[in-house]
Amino acid sequence: MEITEVKIYPFDTRGIGGRIRAVAHIILDNQLIIKDIKLIQNKHGGYFISFPKKRTTSGKFVDIVEPLSKELEENIRRVIVDKYKEIMGIGD
Repeated sequence: MEITEVKIYPFDTRGIGGRIRAVAHIILDNQLIIKDIKLIQNKHGGYFISFPKKRTTSGKFVDIVEPLSKELEENIRRVIVDKYKEIMGIGD
């Protein structure tokens, strides 16, 4: 699968003690859009992503979208992080 488009919406929650830095939408193979992927900064300065979730009637959160391979998940994470850094003017 090829990521054909990435849109980043900076959403910095540092002011309220949060670690979310942006929300991303990606398009795969010009045919499928995944919205609301959260970009989260860990305590050591690295980044990870959280795919969209929904709350069940019991209050538990379950994934709506879940990559079936670590390679795809890492590729999505890398593309989102790179685009975020580009938009925010952050160097490696």
